[in-house]
Amino acid sequence: MSQTFEEALAEIKVFIAADGGASHWFSKAYASWYWGTEYWKVSLGGYESLDGNNKSLFIKMLGLRKYPGWTDSALHELAMFAVEKWNLLPCEAR
Repeated sequence: MSQTFEEALAEIKVFIAADGGASHWFSKAYASWYWGTEYWKVSLGGYESLDGNNKSLFIKMLGLRKYPGWTDSALHELAMFAVEKWNLLPCEAR
């Protein structure tokens, strides 16, 4: 991996912070990936709406826990940022 964990996380945060449907979908996908429960369901069909760079970012997201020095607290902080930025609600609350 050419990036550090912190650099990869920062790159993902920039995309989550952006406006647009792809960023909104990605935020839900990140919450689903981070918590790993049925509480946060996301259709993987949204992957097709991503451009090539953001598809690569999605794959990078899936590997965040493989980076040396990764921390759950940093992953959790980004998940909470995504939830707050997009006012995401769990599936049961919709």
